[in-house]
Amino acid sequence: MSEARSNADRFISAYNQLDEYMRQNLGNDSRNTTYYHRVHGMAERSATFRKHKELLHSFGELRNAIVHDFGRNGMEIIAEPHLEQVKIYEGILLEVMNPPKAIDKLAVKTQDIYTLEPGYDVLKAMQIMARENYSYAPVLYNDQLVGVFTEESIFDYLKDHGSMDLTKGLIMKDIEEYTKLEAHRSEVFQFASRHETVADLEERLKKTRDRNKRMEVVFITEKGKPFEKLLGMVTIWDLAIEMV
Repeated sequence: MSEARSNADRFISAYNQLDEYMRQNLGNDSRNTTYYHRVHGMAERSATFRKHKELLHSFGELRNAIVHDFGRNGMEIIAEPHLEQVKIYEGILLEVMNPPKAIDKLAVKTQDIYTLEPGYDVLKAMQIMARENYSYAPVLYNDQLVGVFTEESIFDYLKDHGSMDLTKGLIMKDIEEYTKLEAHRSEVFQFASRHETVADLEERLKKTRDRNKRMEVVFITEKGKPFEKLLGMVTIWDLAIEMV
């Protein structure tokens, strides 16, 4: 029985921590007088809360089912939650109180990315990308992103020129018209600030899923501006794996 009571104690502790966290963040807003409304209020502010909103509402109902309140300070546990439910709730508590940043959890840092410069040899880039199975190679100038080299860049160049002579020292500068971000017909490359969370980027993926262009990569800079130093990148596959 002690193990079951421990589960209940852990669940109530998580509930109280979350409720206090929401109260502190929402202040004295009269619209947020109940746990249910506080979850809703936080979901309007935080993508991480929006991600778990329905589960948090369900756990609020579970709390009312396992606890009988005796006024302000008294309560009695009348049912026991399963350990798995407790672990899920505790995990969500940690995530919403300290949302993981995309730059920390998902991003490949710039120093670990295969990057190109305007003077880089196109043939060499193609050989390395094929060997390492890279889909994208950011083109940087003074640490700023000026383009992305992909298969589409090659296909579009061939469509316009009929052929690509790689034996004459073709460099990225020669094909920059096809590597610029706006040149990609079916690929979307977005920017995010270093402060955006994993949940923020997951929402981006959901919003672009039904459009004609598919989101491929989110590039991370200090404030999410294209002219800033590149800090890292998150691919659509990184996000998809995280959402499974």
